[in-house]
Amino acid sequence: MAVSRRGFVGAALAGAFAACGLAACSPSTSGSGKEPASNDASDWKSRLDVMLSSALPGNTSEDVDVQETQDFDVVVVGAGCSGTNTAVRAAQAGLRVALVEKTSHLGGASLKSWAPSVPNSSFAKAAGVTTDTEPIIQNWIADSHWRVNAAAIRQLVNSSSAAVDWMAEHGWNFTYLGMGADITALPEYDERGPLFDAMVEEFVKPEGAVFFETTAKRLVKNEDGSIGGVVVVDNEGRGVQLNARAVVIATGGYGANAAMVKAAFGFEGVFAGLPQNIGEGLEMAWHAGACKPQNFGGQMLHQTLARATDSLLSSFDDFPAKYPMILSYVANVLNVGPTGERFRSESLVLDAVPAANSSAYQGSFHYVIVSKSMMDMLEARGLAGLGVDYSPGLPPEYKPVYDLDTPWENITDVFERMVEDGKGYKGDTAEDLARAAGMDAEIFAAQLASYDASCEAGVDEQYGKPAAYLKKLGEGPYYAIIAEENNLCSWGGLLVNTDYQVLDDAKLPIKGLYAVGNEAGGNLYNDTYVGFGYGMANTITSGYLCGTKLGEALS
Repeated sequence: MAVSRRGFVGAALAGAFAACGLAACSPSTSGSGKEPASNDASDWKSRLDVMLSSALPGNTSEDVDVQETQDFDVVVVGAGCSGTNTAVRAAQAGLRVALVEKTSHLGGASLKSWAPSVPNSSFAKAAGVTTDTEPIIQNWIADSHWRVNAAAIRQLVNSSSAAVDWMAEHGWNFTYLGMGADITALPEYDERGPLFDAMVEEFVKPEGAVFFETTAKRLVKNEDGSIGGVVVVDNEGRGVQLNARAVVIATGGYGANAAMVKAAFGFEGVFAGLPQNIGEGLEMAWHAGACKPQNFGGQMLHQTLARATDSLLSSFDDFPAKYPMILSYVANVLNVGPTGERFRSESLVLDAVPAANSSAYQGSFHYVIVSKSMMDMLEARGLAGLGVDYSPGLPPEYKPVYDLDTPWENITDVFERMVEDGKGYKGDTAEDLARAAGMDAEIFAAQLASYDASCEAGVDEQYGKPAAYLKKLGEGPYYAIIAEENNLCSWGGLLVNTDYQVLDDAKLPIKGLYAVGNEAGGNLYNDTYVGFGYGMANTITSGYLCGTKLGEALS
């Protein structure tokens, strides 16, 4: 992922709605021209429809001029990892598969993703590690407040090793990293596209077809209500009807549809996913009768990004340009919300998911506060000068090369440029900084004084931050770094059973309609994305399992 494509924990609609990771917060419907008729929880779907009325991509056109009809056993819409794995696995079972991709290449977001959490893969066992998956399953369910499909979670966790090992059989060289969550890194970025290409060339193309730069427009319904294919339009505007016994939605969610994210989630965050993921697959499925799950609004908020990074990269080398971002992952500083009030133990930044979830409670951003005293320590001895004894966990694509004791040269110039660019704030006093950043001056000044007193005492009575991370800010001037939510993708939108069949409002399968990947996350998460690496694990595994089950059902 290029640095300019900024933006990748989830929160979701729970009950009626959720915003900022909070259940039962009802967003405004102003501007829609409609008001919900009722506040009864049973009427959540109609209220959601109102919210989304102007946000949907409008991709269910009935007036496509169909110029050609082709017949297949399975059509997979979307050729990211989940869609490609589905297509390849189904083709291996002897099915004739059409793979439809909006862009010009295979792989989707997996080309820039990092690593799945995969217990008991051959790569883990080669490293001498075996894992009891039951605690993983139970903690996942509990962290989702039990409002999930427990059977689907169990299937995913216990099948992910088979999925990864299957990919390994086709040339994928994973690297077991562990990191407390069986994290297993994907091959290097530039290796993945050719690996997907080779799998599709060997298994899909001989009897099936791949349609690049082609957009699915609407599902084809048979007289009995089952799905019998999909109408697509190529880059020349030519309509083609692809008939099939099964259609798989693998279109990656709606994270790039800012209006849709805001309507469902409450704020946009900074999107780091793919620009083509605007919710077309969801709209087609809903139009065909798929239910909208109560946790539709889920987003994978994952760590934070500093708003200043892109502009600083135009003026400074890679390492100094990322000073503000690095500090957003440091526990030894002060974090406050938009009002100036501290909102967490900053030690939560040591774990990406809790860090993002706790920040989401504040909205789309929070402030990281740094003093001139701290900057002097950084300039002299680097992060070691602040007492930092770990490598801050930046996303791999953003992480510069440096050591903890590398002096932060030109730090004042960097922070002054951040302020000049309007990507952060400065104040000689706490009150000055508060006024510049739009915080409440009284609240922030009191919070700063209270925090420094806690650091002197070595005890954080406010949030219980470990003493090792309590570092007094000291004298100003003070700087506020704007740390924004990094939204990787949307979660949910469709409910599926353990066979990946899409469910209707009665929670019954729609015959012939399936979904995988992000589109099928509605049964895995409630109000939060709960685990580092689980997203990529679902992407890999759902495609592998869906293709397998299609082979069993249709062969």
